[in-house]
Amino acid sequence: MKAKAISSVGKVRKTNEDFFGIYEKDHPIFMVADGMGGHKGGAVASKEAVNYVSEHLNNHLAPRATAKEVEEILQQSVVHANRGIFAKSQESEECNGMGTTLTVAVPVQREEKICFAHIGDSRAYVVEEDRAYQVTKDHSLVQELLINGDITEEEAKKHPKRNVITRALGTEDEVLPDVFSIDFSFESNHYLLLCTDGLTNAVEIEEIRKIIQETEDIEAACTALINKANERGGHDNITVLILQGS
Repeated sequence: MKAKAISSVGKVRKTNEDFFGIYEKDHPIFMVADGMGGHKGGAVASKEAVNYVSEHLNNHLAPRATAKEVEEILQQSVVHANRGIFAKSQESEECNGMGTTLTVAVPVQREEKICFAHIGDSRAYVVEEDRAYQVTKDHSLVQELLINGDITEEEAKKHPKRNVITRALGTEDEVLPDVFSIDFSFESNHYLLLCTDGLTNAVEIEEIRKIIQETEDIEAACTALINKANERGGHDNITVLILQGS
């Protein structure tokens, strides 16, 4: 199992408010976060989220934790991170109102599972040889409209409020993340993609699948995906993290 990640400021924004984490020393942990709000708040929130969660997981995850145990600790870690970020937003004027998306993946290889904690509209996809599918659900206005049948999938892609999220980390004193596990075959042609919406708003999932499957290695695939999003305007920060089975 190996992982690579790249983050780009894009072609329009002046600062990069995305952040990612790859931790492989004790227990594999992979994260992407997309910050928002305040003068410098977005960049602070995303970095703090990754740092809080990684520290909590590294301190509390036993080397042979079961998927169920990992889920419980993931839940605790996100609650812990939310409290820290929210408190910081109240203490600093330049960080007031800041928040961040967060998608965390923790593989449990002996059970052939990956555990997730997720909040916001960054995403996780499983990419196989002949298909790719999203495993997280966006916490967004557009997702709610889709669920209610008010708009179609095609309308969602161009909706003027597609970047409005309904849940974020650090914007309130309490948070409700999605915490769950999926089955995952840790084979060399199976990949997990974590990414911010700077990628998914610019590149279709079938294009993403082809780039990952047809590119020489995952580092080159990360670069190719970043380049594709930038070719299409680079209107947002773009972060791509790819985990490959072995």
